[in-house]
Amino acid sequence: MFPGIVAKTRQVLTLLATIGDDVPAMKFLATISILALLTMSGAVISDRILTSEQHVAQGVE
Repeated sequence: MFPGIVAKTRQVLTLLATIGDDVPAMKFLATISILALLTMSGAVISDRILTSEQHVAQGVE
């Protein structure tokens, strides 16, 4: 209708082309997630070890 006002694109942009891959950020988030899981599992294991030693010490007294 108004060819001077509306800029026409010659190629259709897909969703992938507009967003793009952000590999470094994805690797960073994966690393943080794995470290968080390791930290939580380590906390659970150490908590069980420490509380089991506490129950044994209370039983001796």
